[in-house]
Amino acid sequence: MNQQDINKLVLIRKLLKEAYDHVFENDSDVGHKSQEGHISLEFGNYWEDKKCEMKITSITIYSYVFGSVRTHCYYTLDEALEVVKGWHKQEMETDYEEQRRLEKEYNKRHPQGYLINPDIKLDKDYWGGPKIE
Repeated sequence: MNQQDINKLVLIRKLLKEAYDHVFENDSDVGHKSQEGHISLEFGNYWEDKKCEMKITSITIYSYVFGSVRTHCYYTLDEALEVVKGWHKQEMETDYEEQRRLEKEYNKRHPQGYLINPDIKLDKDYWGGPKIE
C-alpha cells in the first residue's frame, strides 16, 4: 500500500461521511444498520504478497443506506472510489424538501396510502379465495 492508496482510502471515507451526514440530517426514517460505512481491506496472502508490499486484493464497504445490497466488494480502490463517488453525488443531489412536498401532495390525493381501483374484480383463481365484489 502506497501513499496514493492511502489518499484514496481517506477520500472514500470522507465522501461516505459527507453522504451519511446528509442523509441522516434530512431523513430520520431512513433504514440503516449499526455497521454503516464500515470499510474492510484484504491484502494478498503469503503467495500473493511474498515481498510484504501490502498489496490490497479487495475492499469491502458495508452500506445498507447506499447501493443495492448491504455488502459491496471491489477488487481495487479505484473501483470502490468510483462507486462511492456515485453514491455521494446522488445523495448530495437529493432534494429532501421536494420529496416531502411530493409525499404530502400524494397523501392528500390518496389518504389511504395506496391506490385502489374499485372497478377491479378479483376471482378465486387469482387469490385462491372467494371472489371480491
